[in-house]
Amino acid sequence: MTPPSAQSLRPKYLTFYGAPPCAPGAAPDADVAFVGVPFDLGTTLRPGARFGPAAVRAASAWYRYIDDDGKAAGGWFDLDLGRWILQGITMADCGDVEIAPADITANLERITAGVAAIAGAGHLPVIVGGDHSITYAALRAFAGRGPLHVVQFDTHQDFVDERRGTRLGHGNVMRRASELPFVTGISQIGIKGLQKYPEPVAAAQTYGARIVTASALRRDGPEAAARSVPAGAACYLTVDIDVLDIAQAPGTGTPEPGGLSYRELCEAARAVVNRGRVVGLDLVEVSPPYDWAEVTARSAARLILDVLAAIFARESEGRPVIRAASEEGRA
Repeated sequence: MTPPSAQSLRPKYLTFYGAPPCAPGAAPDADVAFVGVPFDLGTTLRPGARFGPAAVRAASAWYRYIDDDGKAAGGWFDLDLGRWILQGITMADCGDVEIAPADITANLERITAGVAAIAGAGHLPVIVGGDHSITYAALRAFAGRGPLHVVQFDTHQDFVDERRGTRLGHGNVMRRASELPFVTGISQIGIKGLQKYPEPVAAAQTYGARIVTASALRRDGPEAAARSVPAGAACYLTVDIDVLDIAQAPGTGTPEPGGLSYRELCEAARAVVNRGRVVGLDLVEVSPPYDWAEVTARSAARLILDVLAAIFARESEGRPVIRAASEEGRA
């Protein structure tokens, strides 16, 4: 009996968009490198985001970019845009960061190391969480690579200094980001809801966070999001899926009514991409135990493609998105 080939054993649906897996310990040979972070030790309300990477991987099978012969399918034709997207862009799945139980600090260090390996090799890291605390770890991977502006799509500001004895949870992430010396600004887009404590709001204002509420975005359009970002700045995008309305993204730990529609979020993200230069991207807080019909995971999988399409459309127009740290100006 002839043994099966390595190609025939390669999973078709258990990687992001069917992308080839990275070889263990090797840097990905691709434009985009995905990494999952099954971590939710920073959650303060409903746990479950540790299952987010697996759910988004499964949902991304619908958009698989590898054909049945194992070859790249040549991108996707976007019926709304009337053109092909992501043609010629290569992708790789670097697997999941190995998470140790009950040790927030050690796990965040592992996340930083994993993202640094991708960014250091010159690839665009796309991190799928996991709760929002992982963004702080991912941002640390960009130390020494020049000034960075953080663009946060979220219902919550996440600017609490300390909560229940920890300063590294998902509600502290933007406060910790603001303390990183190379982070020169934060735009918070889609903010809404109720805040019980005045101190985090005041701290964000004192820091100079550029806030675009959900109501302001709905009133003024995606240009409001773009105006919050310094023109040409190197940007790290972080998307908390709870920025979407609870009806469109029920599968998350801290949902709120009155959020953005998928189209509002997508158009705002495109506007931001066209304004700045994206060097990293994460999508967090997908929590499958609270999802129904996989709508949240499916929205997350599609949103990643829409944002990547905007990023690489800029690059194809001769406006490079990813540059060496020495080329960056102050964000």
